[in-house]
Amino acid sequence: MKKFDTFVFESFQFDKEKLRAKFYYSFDNWREIFEEIIDFKCEWFDIDENILGSNDDSILNNFLFQLHLALGISYYKLFPTKTLEIKSWYLDDDQIEFWEKFYINGLGEFFITNNIDPNGLVKFVNAGSAVSIEELTIRNNYIESSKNFIEWKSLLLWWGGKDSIVSYSILKNKKKLDLFVFGKIDSIKEKTSEITGEKVLLVKRTLSKNIFTLNKQWYYNGHVPITGIIAFVTFVVGYRYWYSNIILSNEASASESNTDWKWISVNHQYSKSLEFEQDLLHYSQNYISKWIKYFSLLRGMYEYKIASIFAQQKEFFQEFSSCNWNFKITNLPPARGGYPKGERGKKLWCCECEKCAFVYLILSPFLEEKELINIFWENLFEKESLVKTFRELIWLEKYKPFECVWTYEECLLSAKKVIQNYLPPVRGKSLKGDGGNKKLPFILQNIRDEVLEKCDDSTEKKLENKLLKISEEDIIPKEFKKIL
Repeated sequence: MKKFDTFVFESFQFDKEKLRAKFYYSFDNWREIFEEIIDFKCEWFDIDENILGSNDDSILNNFLFQLHLALGISYYKLFPTKTLEIKSWYLDDDQIEFWEKFYINGLGEFFITNNIDPNGLVKFVNAGSAVSIEELTIRNNYIESSKNFIEWKSLLLWWGGKDSIVSYSILKNKKKLDLFVFGKIDSIKEKTSEITGEKVLLVKRTLSKNIFTLNKQWYYNGHVPITGIIAFVTFVVGYRYWYSNIILSNEASASESNTDWKWISVNHQYSKSLEFEQDLLHYSQNYISKWIKYFSLLRGMYEYKIASIFAQQKEFFQEFSSCNWNFKITNLPPARGGYPKGERGKKLWCCECEKCAFVYLILSPFLEEKELINIFWENLFEKESLVKTFRELIWLEKYKPFECVWTYEECLLSAKKVIQNYLPPVRGKSLKGDGGNKKLPFILQNIRDEVLEKCDDSTEKKLENKLLKISEEDIIPKEFKKIL
């Protein structure tokens, strides 16, 4: 492994005919060079090229420069250096503060898993003023006054999971929406988007081949804040295609940290947190555009609330997935008892990871056991291999997995609710199904006593009141808050 001293943001270029951008990076000024390609071409979108005006180049360059900085984190992590040198344009002190925070917090999990002390790393410096006063004036005038957008036009980030589906269910028939996918359209995004009937705007990404070459040479690898990267992609899309609202589906629990490392609080979902969105709001209004709004529609909701809404979206049950491993799994054996009806030859859930356990648990208070098994193809509460995972989710083990997972309170309440469904009914009543007539599954037997001790009836009521409410702590525009 060669050692490097400086990571360099070299340059970027944009092909107006192909709507394709190229971004260049290096370690130690071309000692290792990387080229990333982002294809913004949308075949179905008929855009009027005249709307952007005569000053298009300088304004667009500003959007692309911000994206250049965001994309660079995927290459910087190969060998984190103290110095990050800006050659492609210029950053002032406030901008440097934003980007240093984004890199440090966005790579928090990466630092832990690779045992890297972030102290002394991530210092952005300008190689020299590469931007003229005229260009800055054009850019700043655009930020203040230009309004090349259709105010009611919105772009919803689409993952094919339950959260984006819930956002769609809230907004459909109320707002004009297009769906947005970054990278590629896999079968989950394709099938779920087909159910909505909405158009999908796809932006393709091609990573530099050199990143994989260096990975094979034992350079560092690990988690990056992909949602934060996508944020700056959507700003370019918003400017190019007239979208004034960029809508995400991040929720309240995304702001909860996993652990502490050295001097930073590490949150696997940092770029999905309210803190990041607030920082980005300030940054974008001062340095990118006042007219593009980027926000999470579900920010005020906990996943427990979201799960209660998703449980009504039954048309998506056989097509959605939140499992991050499902496309790495092939030829899985059928679940016990055979495949359910509508089997398509491939499971959408690995049924082994923290994410699968999470979704199964959070949906369990709202769906019948047979509905859950029809989604996952097996009863996850019967899997002895998941005992530790479920205990971690409820904090019976003091560890929160590095996953896009929820708060322990949501998991605790969900566990209490589903255990109650199996216990003898109180005063002749049960929550749903044939409560009291089934044997408690293996996992629920394991956690039953501890759950009932941690979540008595009084605690259950308090948690339910808290987790079903919609918080006001968000940056959602008023017109969308009215819909909620």
